[in-house]
Parts: sequence; C-alpha cells; structure tokens
Amino acid sequence: MELPSTLKTIYEWVILGPMGPNLPLNLRNKAQMGVDGGAHFSNNLLAWVGDADSLSFAINAGVVFKFPTEKDESDFALALSLFKESKGYFFHLWGFLGGRKDHELFNIGEGLHFLDQHPQSQLHFYNNQGLISFMLFGAGLWEFYHQGIFSLGSLKKTSVKMTGDCRYPLNSSSTLKPLSSQGLSNVASGKITVETEGPLFIYFPEGK
Repeated sequence: MELPSTLKTIYEWVILGPMGPNLPLNLRNKAQMGVDGGAHFSNNLLAWVGDADSLSFAINAGVVFKFPTEKDESDFALALSLFKESKGYFFHLWGFLGGRKDHELFNIGEGLHFLDQHPQSQLHFYNNQGLISFMLFGAGLWEFYHQGIFSLGSLKKTSVKMTGDCRYPLNSSSTLKPLSSQGLSNVASGKITVETEGPLFIYFPEGK
C-alpha cells in the first residue's frame, strides 16, 4: 500500500475523520485525505482510506485504499501508514474528536506512535468548533503560542524541558512519566518552547 509518487512529496495534509463538521475556509486549500466517513465532509479528496462502514455513498477520491471491516488496525492507523518519507509532516486532523472516548484515545495513541518514526512531524487534532484541542509533537525543539490553560503529557517515559511564558516551567530536562499529572493544568501567557526526547501531546481544554 503506497501513495502515488505525485502525492509523496506533499507534507502538509488535512486528514478528515467521520465526526465532521465541514471544513473551515482556512483548511480547504490544503491537500485532503478522507478516512472512512470523513469523505462526507469534502468534495476534494486526493486520497481515501477505510472499510466504508461509515460511508453512505460511493467513494470519490483521487486514489482509494479499501480494506475489509475485519482487521487488526483502525482506518486512521492505516491512513498514517501511507506516509513513509523521512521529512517532517504536518497533519491537520479534522473530525476525529467528539465521538466515543476510546476512539479518541486510540487516535491520539496512533498519532504518538507515528511520531516515534517521524520525529520532525506534528499533528493537530481539532474539535467541532474548529479549535485545536491537541497538538502532538515528535522528538525535537518546538514552539507554540497560547493564552490560557494547557496540559502536557506523554504515553511513555521521556525527557522534557519547557521554558517561556508559562506558570510552571521545566527549566532543566525532567523525566515525564506516562500520563503523569506533573504536566497537568499549566497556564500559558505567550510563547512556550518545548524540547523533548520523545513524542508528547499538549491539550488545550478551552481550545486554541
């Protein structure tokens, strides 16, 4: 299973999941991939991946990767597996939040697993108001800007340094344990710099 050569050199994508809603204007001009029922929310898909169990019409996409319903990976995991290049990817993940909590958790887990193999990449999960709820970063040095509450976490033990305009910085490299409350409920007031040795997530409870 491989993307056509014309799509392999695209490193910024909107990946649409089944929860919708329709894409906002600022994301419509980016390359788009549908994951199963995500095809309901775009007429401009370069690629589609899924088993069609949440799709109510014929698939209309540049390239189609159809899978059986009985499989040991989610449609989202299969979509991520198409991206094999070593350069950094930037994925806008639209329509993957707001449904079942187990689906949300495993989608975030698959995103972090992807970042294990693509450390220069980042993934943004949007809520149904069009705001970023989760930012996922691979190993490296990252910056973001925010005003308000955020939490930082990881699914595996990793070394993290966080400085900048936040109430509780980590001024020297600190070991962050899996889902440790050490990174819970920080407050940002500007630019934050994060240096991490492994994948991590930043959650914005009020959106970003």
